[in-house]
Amino acid sequence: MTAVSTREYGLDWLRVIAFSILIFYHTGMFFVPWDWHVKNPETSQPLTYVMMFFNRWRLPLLFLISGAGVFFSLRRRTFQEFAGERLRRLGIPLAFGMLAVVPPQIYFERLYRHQFNGSYFEFWPSVLNGVPYPQGNTSWHHLWFVVYILVFSVLCIPIFVALKSAAGRRAVDALAGFCEKPGAVYLINIPNIIVALVLSPHWPTTHNLVADWANLTGSLLTFLWGFVICGSGRFLDLITRRRREYLIFALAMTVVFYTVHRADLLSRILVDSYFTLGWILTAIGYSRAYLNRESAFLTYATEAVYPFYIAHQTVTVAIAYYMVPWNAPISVKLPLLALGTFLGSWMVFEIVKRTALTRLLFGLRHTG
Repeated sequence: MTAVSTREYGLDWLRVIAFSILIFYHTGMFFVPWDWHVKNPETSQPLTYVMMFFNRWRLPLLFLISGAGVFFSLRRRTFQEFAGERLRRLGIPLAFGMLAVVPPQIYFERLYRHQFNGSYFEFWPSVLNGVPYPQGNTSWHHLWFVVYILVFSVLCIPIFVALKSAAGRRAVDALAGFCEKPGAVYLINIPNIIVALVLSPHWPTTHNLVADWANLTGSLLTFLWGFVICGSGRFLDLITRRRREYLIFALAMTVVFYTVHRADLLSRILVDSYFTLGWILTAIGYSRAYLNRESAFLTYATEAVYPFYIAHQTVTVAIAYYMVPWNAPISVKLPLLALGTFLGSWMVFEIVKRTALTRLLFGLRHTG
């Protein structure tokens, strides 16, 4: 197996870009007809079409990049050290987030929906009642992604052990060799398609971990694909060489996607799956081809992205709540909300990176 032996700066850039897309996606949720915590009185159909484009592949890309991160983490840690690091960098921010970061989102939603009329200090004790949202006020909200990555990372350690063994490396190398054949790489989507066909009609997405089997299983497969693909130099080189093919495929699938997005279940699953795969392969290929270099900004952004992710939705919801009564067009509100979200999240990062305690609470590595 041609293992990845140097740092993949292209994948680092892709991680930063993927989380940036997520942040601006949540900003857009205020302005489209889909259900969200607070809503602008006016919605935008053109923005809805833009959001549909990112909706299908933004999270699979994040899960794949997270799986890649596991591979790179295990290059310099034992499995025991890796488990401890995951519990510390994911578990502690999750617990802190559920107690301190997420509750303001729920508070503003309750005010917006006229379900509560009081101060935040009067509201916050209800978070400790343990009644799950939406009936109660205990939730992980956007931090569900952290929950899933934590569970995947710990429970899949036996799979990582197997894949890093000599036999596992040979199997990955053989798979990469098979995918070098024309069209073969598109077959890696079959497990995800089967999961969607079998589970999604019975298990709609809930993000609650215990009754989210379609989303949970599909995300796990994509996470493992990230470990396999991004841990193999042969796989990554293949994707980089054929990036133009994948871009053409992704553009073609985009046309099909917007044509059949209201078709029957089988058609939607097939189109969504290959639409997602096309853009993920394109993103990996072009990031490695054109962004595979170190920079001071990348170093800064790589550290900032996790605190940005933890804080951003609370900042967005808080600003959006006060925007609801504004008599201003979306063309004014949208850039202001995006800018406010960025500046607020940036301020949080600049504050939390300065002390050992806040670094721990926001999942940053200890610098001492």
